[in-house]
Amino acid sequence: MSGENEAKRQRGSVDRISELPEFILHHILSILDTKEAGRVIVLSKRWHYAWSSIPVLDFRPLYLKEFRDRPYDYDDDTVERFVGFIDKTLERYFMRKYRITKMYLELCKVDEKLKPLVDKWIMIAVQNQIQRLEIQINDLENKYKLPEILFCAKSLNYLKCEGAALPFYETMELVSLEYLILVPETVDDDMLQRIISSCPLVEIDISYYKCLTKISLPWMKKVNGGAESSGNGTMQSNLQEYPLQKFVCRGFLGELSWPWSMNVIALRNLRKLEFNSVPIRDDIISELSYGLVVLESLVLSGCFMLECINISSNSLKRLEISSNSELMKATIDAPKLLEFLCICDVRTSLSLIRAVDHCNAQFVSSCSYSTTIWLVKLKKFLLETNFFKSLLIRFHFVLDSSEIAFKEDQLRNAGTGVPYKLRELKLHGASSRNLTESSLLAFLNGLFWCCRPDVLSISTKSQDVVAKLILSILQEKAECWKDPLKNVEVESIEYPRLPSGLSVVLIRLRLSW
Repeated sequence: MSGENEAKRQRGSVDRISELPEFILHHILSILDTKEAGRVIVLSKRWHYAWSSIPVLDFRPLYLKEFRDRPYDYDDDTVERFVGFIDKTLERYFMRKYRITKMYLELCKVDEKLKPLVDKWIMIAVQNQIQRLEIQINDLENKYKLPEILFCAKSLNYLKCEGAALPFYETMELVSLEYLILVPETVDDDMLQRIISSCPLVEIDISYYKCLTKISLPWMKKVNGGAESSGNGTMQSNLQEYPLQKFVCRGFLGELSWPWSMNVIALRNLRKLEFNSVPIRDDIISELSYGLVVLESLVLSGCFMLECINISSNSLKRLEISSNSELMKATIDAPKLLEFLCICDVRTSLSLIRAVDHCNAQFVSSCSYSTTIWLVKLKKFLLETNFFKSLLIRFHFVLDSSEIAFKEDQLRNAGTGVPYKLRELKLHGASSRNLTESSLLAFLNGLFWCCRPDVLSISTKSQDVVAKLILSILQEKAECWKDPLKNVEVESIEYPRLPSGLSVVLIRLRLSW
C-alpha cells in the first residue's frame, strides 16, 4: 500500500511547466530579466537547456558584475572576458544552428583586432535568421562599419545602429526591414537613399536636429531662414514618388525653428507620420494631413510651435495630439477616424467634424492639485467637445485635506449642466500614506460632479491603499450629489508587472447610477 501511495505522490509532484514545448519556455525566459532567469534555470536540466538555446541574445555590459561595479573604469582583462563570452556563445549557436530572433550588442570599442570578430558575429546572426538587431559601439575614435553580409539579411525587420556606420554597398536584400533608427554621423547618404527606395515597409526614425545636417532626405528641403512655405512649387515638381510608408521625426526642445519644406508628392505612399518634440508649424501640418491621401496614423507630440491646427483627411484612422504646450485650437475633419488620443490642457478648443460614433476617443488630463476651477474647466471641456468616450486622470498630488481645495456648495453653484456621460473613467497615479477617507471622498465627488462613468478603473502601486479605499467608499459611503450610486460591481482585480519590474494593482468597477 505504501508503494502505491509513493507512486501517487510522485505523479502529483510532476513539474508540468518544464514539460511545456521549448518555444514556450523560450518565451517565458525572454520576458524575465537576467537575474530572474538565472534563478529559473537551476530548477531542472530542461530549463537550463532552454536557456542555452534561447533565441534572444543580450550582450550588454550592464549585466556583468565587473561592468556594474566600475561602469567607466574597467580593465582590458574584463573586456577580453566579455568578448570571449560573446564569441563562445555565438559559436555554439552557429554549430548547433540555434535560431537568433533578437540580438543586442554593446561594445566599448571596436579596433582592428576586434573588427573581424564582430563581422563574424553579425554573419552568424544573419545566417541564423536574425529579425531584430541593435548595435551600440561606444567608440568615438574608431568608427565601425557594418559588414556587407548584414544587408543580405532577408529576415531582418528592425535595425538600430549607434556608433556603427552604414556604408554604401551594392547589396540590398532587406526585403523585410520595417524599422530603421538613424543616428547622427553613422549613415552613408547613398546607402540611405537605397534603403528608402528598396525597402517599402521601412519606418524611418530620425533625430532631425542632428541627422538632417549630416544626410539628405529626398522629401525634405532646407529653405533660407525657414520662412519659405512648405508648398514650394519647384520642390513639388522635381521630386519623384517614394515607396516610404512610415516616417518618425524626433527633435528636442533646444531647436526653435523648422527650416525645412516637405514634399507631399514624394510622400504620397506614407501611412504613418510622427513628429515628436519638433518645432513644426501649423501650416505644414495642415498641408500634410490634406495632401497625404493614404495617411492612416498621425502623431503630434511635444510640438511646442503648434497653436492652431486644421487636420483634414479622408484616410486618417488614428490621431494622437499630446503635450503640445501652446496649442489653443484644433479642428479635425476625419470621417474614418477610429482612435483619437488627446493629452492637452482643458483650455484648448477642440472640434471634431464628421466623427463616427464608434470612434474610441480618450482624453487624458494631469493634475497636481484639485480645485473648483480645474473641475469646472474639465467639465466644460468635455461638454463642449462631446465626443470623448473615456477620460484618464493622472493624479500626482497628495490626497489629504489641505489639497482638496473645493467644497460641494462651490460646485453646485458653478452651474455647468448635468455631468458628462462617460463610458470609462480611469484613475492612474499614487497617493500619500496619510490618505484619509474624507479627502478621497471629496475628490471622487468632485469627479462625479464632472462626469458619470459606467466603468471606473483604478491603477496604482500594489502597496498603495488608494484602490482599497476607493472600493470601500463606493460600496459603503458614497452619496454622489443628487443621484447616489445604486450599485458597485467589481469586474476584475489584477496585479500585473510593468517592464520596469514594479507591480501595480488594477481594479475595474462597474457603476450603476
